[in-house]
Amino acid sequence: MRFGAWVVEGELGRGGMGVVYAAVHSESGERRALKVIHAPAGADEEVVRFSREVRVCMALHHPHVVRVMGVERTGPENGALPMEAEPCCLVLELCEGGSLADRVRRDGPLPVRQALEFFDGVLAGLGHVHQEHGFVHRDIKPHNILLAFGSDGRTTAKLADFGLAKAYDSAGLSGLTRTGAVMGTPAFMPRAQLINYKYATPEVDVWSTAASLYHVLTGSTPRNLPPGWDPWLAVATSPVVPAGKRGVSLPPGLGEVLDHALSDEPDGGFQTAEALRAALNGS
Repeated sequence: MRFGAWVVEGELGRGGMGVVYAAVHSESGERRALKVIHAPAGADEEVVRFSREVRVCMALHHPHVVRVMGVERTGPENGALPMEAEPCCLVLELCEGGSLADRVRRDGPLPVRQALEFFDGVLAGLGHVHQEHGFVHRDIKPHNILLAFGSDGRTTAKLADFGLAKAYDSAGLSGLTRTGAVMGTPAFMPRAQLINYKYATPEVDVWSTAASLYHVLTGSTPRNLPPGWDPWLAVATSPVVPAGKRGVSLPPGLGEVLDHALSDEPDGGFQTAEALRAALNGS
């Protein structure tokens, strides 16, 4: 399959916004990720608005944030999609190591040292985007933390989809138009975000990053989410289980930092990514 000059090599994943492919440019030979969003018929105005907002995301330059290279309107040359579903293609930095969710699912919880190294970078990127650009991600989770292989052989963790989900929703492409609609993933969402999604502040991203680290270290989510339970009700009413009770050996100081970071109290937790990063470095 081709999208304009991009030749698809394989599918990387699927999500609420569309399908992600690994692709190579037929002329330059550059390898990138393509996120293909199937806009509904008659959504030209929404796609233009989305494209405009995506270009704001292209200003995010940090080694621990997945780069957005561009946005194109181009259909597949082999006619694999119906004409009324002409896609919008986001060209993104390719992270061939998959996500942290994939890694934990395949190999189990990560060693403490490796996990902390990954999240030191993630928090550096998160702090940069909060402070320099004022973006709030609102859906940080292990699935949105991708692993890239460097030329030096090192693996780097990078935040993905920063600002894209909000742009997608605000353009009307998600179909969620009601006031107060909640976006995000309950398993990694703080109670404060559920209560006041529209005015989410950087603190919700800090909480979700701590929740992602909790999962990477323990293999569990911070709250118990039994089958059959309403996950949103669990966010609203269920307490966070202390990290030390998940049956995984963690340094005491690290468990204490995680428990503090995942507080649901109005004055609890860490207010900034840099504060959590410093606490983890000192644990």
